[in-house]
Amino acid sequence: MNYLEGVEIIQKYTAGSSIEPVLEFIRQVPHDEEGFSNALDEIGGISKYPDTFVGLLSFLSFILGQRFKMNHLYETALEKYESLNQTTAKRKPTEEEAKIKRTLTDFILKVEKVFEVQDITDESLVKELNRFVSEANLYGVTDNEIKTLKISSKTVALIESHLDKQRENYYQYKKLRGIMERLVRISDYILGESK
Repeated sequence: MNYLEGVEIIQKYTAGSSIEPVLEFIRQVPHDEEGFSNALDEIGGISKYPDTFVGLLSFLSFILGQRFKMNHLYETALEKYESLNQTTAKRKPTEEEAKIKRTLTDFILKVEKVFEVQDITDESLVKELNRFVSEANLYGVTDNEIKTLKISSKTVALIESHLDKQRENYYQYKKLRGIMERLVRISDYILGESK
């Protein structure tokens, strides 16, 4: 993993520009999914976030990974909803079809709300990462030095509330994932019956 390249991508970010290149870099940062999941689930939250630059990127990569998984389910749920719409376009939906469509709609909207919160939080975190790498004067540092770079206490104070939001997003994804999986299975069953 080339962290120096990532630092350059973060430094290039300017207010108003797309955060996507930064998020794309962060998505590639290795993370210990099981370790973060256990830390969040067993303790009921992380009382202290990673205090190194790479540790922070790793945590953010973990959260983005959770969103990626949820996004796949979200897209599948949208497809099931569309299939149900097509199935019932020329006739009145059965009670089961109407109910699953309503339930899918409710949960699709809930997922969209979590995505919205994450989008806002991601943007705030990218701004703070940009500020940190700009103020840290990282010109000439090596990749090994980046790996041990501590985050300034000022940055920690500025990002903690955003990381709390990301932790809440993780819990929302975890709660919604099981429900969305069940809804997709039920939709498949109802679509199968309709045919």
